[in-house]
Amino acid sequence: MTSAREFLDALREHRVDLVAGVPCSYFAGPIRLLEQGTEPFYVPAANEGGALAAAAGAGLAGRAAVVLAQNSGFGNLVNPLTSLVLPYRIPVLVMMSMRGWPTASAGEPQHRWMGRVVPQWLESLEIPHWTLSPSGAPLDALLSKAQPVLDGGGTAFVLVEKGAIEAEDPLPSGTPVSRAATATSPAPTRDNLVDALLAEVREENVLSTTGYLSRTLFNRGDRDRNFYMQGSMGHLTSLALGAALVSPDERFVLLDGDGAVLMHMGALAVVGHHAPRHFLHVVFDNGFYASTGGQAAVRADFAAVARGCGYRHVHRVATASALGPALRRALALEGPALLVVAGGDGGELGERASSALGVEQVAERFARVLQNTRGGDAGGRADCP
Repeated sequence: MTSAREFLDALREHRVDLVAGVPCSYFAGPIRLLEQGTEPFYVPAANEGGALAAAAGAGLAGRAAVVLAQNSGFGNLVNPLTSLVLPYRIPVLVMMSMRGWPTASAGEPQHRWMGRVVPQWLESLEIPHWTLSPSGAPLDALLSKAQPVLDGGGTAFVLVEKGAIEAEDPLPSGTPVSRAATATSPAPTRDNLVDALLAEVREENVLSTTGYLSRTLFNRGDRDRNFYMQGSMGHLTSLALGAALVSPDERFVLLDGDGAVLMHMGALAVVGHHAPRHFLHVVFDNGFYASTGGQAAVRADFAAVARGCGYRHVHRVATASALGPALRRALALEGPALLVVAGGDGGELGERASSALGVEQVAERFARVLQNTRGGDAGGRADCP
């Protein structure tokens, strides 16, 4: 097993100047150290493709670069990998955590496919790869094997098994700082947000992003009109938009996270362009990726972005006491509307929805409600606004 400090020491030994990555619990220790300013220079990217492109930029400048990515986000890597890095022969080393490998757990079916296909895909692309395991060859030895490939302008992957990097927290507290917490006015938590929303919704359809927001919503107020997303990070906005456009009389509320919105922020412009009337987008902006180890998220003014993208109404709330009135007003507005909740950490977490329902059942019951509301015409032509 490799410790976080040994991990970074190995990168420095191989003269890596830049690391670009996305949050991942497998890399939680090294990322926490990198966030403290430890060399190499760290770029927290919005998604895996952006991380690869940033590393490629460093490669063009003659500097060694490494990407930290999850195999669940390998699809985000495919375009810059096959249309930029490989054809331009820019040397980049990708270290990819292997979630769901060799088999996915029952509670994480979203890792079933990517958990088993990455090695075969790399072989089909003729990309050499090695595996870092808890009891296998040390990282330094794998980097030495990859170096000739990189020296020749090639791309190499190191696939990281669960437990290969020691789970450690180099920070004394281990608690990320929220966007809005103060001594006199504590920031609203996930629990506060979910409870306030459940007190206001009636027939609204509530869709929640992957991670702790979905778990909180499921455990504090499961209902047939809830859709819990596991995986597909950043795509909640587009999923809800598609449903809203073909069901214009239905009301939709999105429970989104700051990191998820950052991953595919262009979706806000598409929402603004189509302007669904019954569309409330709630962004919980706590400043970190809670479910992957508390890595910091880059700052963004989501209210300004949404306003620039054409959202009709944009508001911000930073205290728990203001949540109820703010949600009540936002639900009554003509959409699309955005409510940014500057929040803090949540309370105790329960099980994922998939541990009790299964993701297929979540989809089936949500679809049944929507299609019954539309008179059962699931196969007919949508009356989009």
